[in-house]
Amino acid sequence: MYTNKVISAISILLALSTSILNVEAQLKGKYPPVDKPPPFDATWTALVDQSKLIKAPLRVPGQCNPVDTYCVWSCTNCLRAESDVQYCPDKKDWALTYDDGPSANSLTVLDALDARGIKATFFVIGSRVYENPQILKKIVDSGHQIGSHTWSHTPLTSQSTEQIIAEVKWTEQAIKEAVGLTPKWFRPPQGDFDDRVRGILTQLGYKIAIWDLDTFDWHSMSDPTYDLAWIPGNFSVWVQNTTSTVGHISLEHDLYDKTASKAAEAMDIVMKAKFNLQSLSVCLGDEQPYVEQVTLPKSNPVGGQEGNGKSPKGNNGKTPAEKPPAEKPPVISANGSNSIKNDALLSIVYGLMMMLGIIYI
Repeated sequence: MYTNKVISAISILLALSTSILNVEAQLKGKYPPVDKPPPFDATWTALVDQSKLIKAPLRVPGQCNPVDTYCVWSCTNCLRAESDVQYCPDKKDWALTYDDGPSANSLTVLDALDARGIKATFFVIGSRVYENPQILKKIVDSGHQIGSHTWSHTPLTSQSTEQIIAEVKWTEQAIKEAVGLTPKWFRPPQGDFDDRVRGILTQLGYKIAIWDLDTFDWHSMSDPTYDLAWIPGNFSVWVQNTTSTVGHISLEHDLYDKTASKAAEAMDIVMKAKFNLQSLSVCLGDEQPYVEQVTLPKSNPVGGQEGNGKSPKGNNGKTPAEKPPAEKPPVISANGSNSIKNDALLSIVYGLMMMLGIIYI
């Protein structure tokens, strides 16, 4: 009977915890359905002078013309120097970038980065920000850079100008409400953009960040033949390139548990090869990654800029887990609640346990 009471208390506790976390995870503003192209807003549409845009036609995703008239990166890797970035300029710099979060799996990547004292860049989807603003706040509080990755992750060259503006601005609004920042860097889903998309993003105040090294780790979620060992395997090959005259921007995904599980191993390979791991803006020398005045911290590798596949050790010979934990501010939800709800939850739990005869006061 005692066991049944414990099980009942735990079940109720889990239900309450899930309910409260879901409440804390919601932003205050009214947002469109997740993972679907969001509605237009006339005020936002008016921010772009469409008469100045290149008249590129809408494209069917995956279909490329024999002649690339409109510099479609997803077809020909065509770049425009005034708006696009694909490399770190210094050949010893390396920007780790992660797409499609924030999610619970982002925490796996975040823990690995923080344990090694290195900074990275997360390109976040508006729908995931809406669902997980507290995780985005943790990423920002840890000194990592964030950029925009649209609301619904739809290929942009297949969307109307009004739709693209909505994708950008809904995501911008969610990020601003969650962490008080407005990114100036944008990554088009699937690397799909052309001169029309460039014009829209430029008028909205964004620069475009692509990548030169792609792990294709997202294939692991749909292709049963994809071997996760290919992720660190790619990094092992990439670091041996001694002829490159520029640094690198690599692409991984923090949305999935499988891909996130390989992030630490990839970090150690790059660190061991003596590359300088930095966030995107730091590697580019960009001192204003947000509209707001924010200075991104540089990486401060634990034990030096070298990994060994194990938990890095500091000067005192202790692993990060052995060090006393740093005091952290409470995670505050969008409506400003934190300890009040936690205290309320504890009170409910104690009350339940008393009623079930598990504890006595």
